[in-house]
Amino acid sequence: MFFKQFRNEGCLSYIIADEITKECAVIDPAKETGQYLEALENYGSIKYIIDTHSHADHVTGAGELSISTGGKVVMSRHVDKQRAASEGKGDEIGIGDILRENSSVAVAKKVSEGDELEIGNISLEVIETAGHTLDSMCLLMEYRVFSGDTLMIGLCGRTDLPGGSTEMMYNSIFEKLHTLEDDLLVYPAHDYKGNINSSVGYEKMNNPFFKQRKPGEFVEFVKKAFPPPKGSGMQCGVMDTKAAIQEPGATGPLMKDMCVAMEKFFRDLPRDWKNWNVMDVRELKKKLDAGENVFVLDVRTPGEYKEYHIKGARNIPVKEIPGRINELPKDRDADIVTQCDSGFRSAHAAIFLKAYGYTNVKNLEHGIRKWLEEGYDVER
Repeated sequence: MFFKQFRNEGCLSYIIADEITKECAVIDPAKETGQYLEALENYGSIKYIIDTHSHADHVTGAGELSISTGGKVVMSRHVDKQRAASEGKGDEIGIGDILRENSSVAVAKKVSEGDELEIGNISLEVIETAGHTLDSMCLLMEYRVFSGDTLMIGLCGRTDLPGGSTEMMYNSIFEKLHTLEDDLLVYPAHDYKGNINSSVGYEKMNNPFFKQRKPGEFVEFVKKAFPPPKGSGMQCGVMDTKAAIQEPGATGPLMKDMCVAMEKFFRDLPRDWKNWNVMDVRELKKKLDAGENVFVLDVRTPGEYKEYHIKGARNIPVKEIPGRINELPKDRDADIVTQCDSGFRSAHAAIFLKAYGYTNVKNLEHGIRKWLEEGYDVER
């Protein structure tokens, strides 16, 4: 598979192409469409041009790209509802012209929850995720999710534009995205801090919008999170850091060292990812009891580690791994098991170490919680 990410002033777009059939798709294209044509020079026709939602802060390139290539513009079945909700609005906050131009794009294919878009041997499954707009959707692909403006790195899309609903956003996050596998890489439609991607597990641990809370509490949190949508340069994914509630223990965006390594590695991800990536606690216990040389890497915080840990485990918090890589075994074929409390953080660490060049890394499935449930000893 050919995969490429494009960045245009905080807007992220993507190309995916089947290298055998040469079929291609472009996701959330920016107005500068020449970059996609140049990148696909050695491929066949563009089959689909997909907008994950009706954009409010920039003009989509979907219409222009469709005219020049013949590719079908694909959007949610709710696009007409969203366009109706936007009609006659936006001028007061400087986005009226953008809304009108984007609403003029002809949509050839409208998709619903569970629909699959086939690009050669590549499949994209539609997840309807209203909240930022009525027609917002995410696209689930093997090992990746293209999350549009629903989920971004460290935040979600704003819900105070035409068609937006904080209540719908709550449902989309906690009833749909929160149920996705932790190891999925997240590719959003916006990022303003130079990040390439994240992972679902990392966002569950670090994204304050993913913190479990009651619907009313979520609504109040989101109200304080974004600056007023007024004036030119309005962005759909920039938090008002002065007004937003500061979450205890929350961290900043994904570390660049990690996401760059993960991006490189996932280009050639093994097909047997699920079996290859995890280790059951019983298997680890058996290895340790047999005296096998296993490097157990506990990626929790020092406080968590001090409370209890697997005997012999080395503690390097997940955020510090890129800067402390010299503390890991010099042998890149060493048997390494990453471990945290539940498997969220350690899944991210395992991916990074694989990307860094370690060949025998596994994540302890369900973490030290499962270890304790099995009645295995820990050091305190």
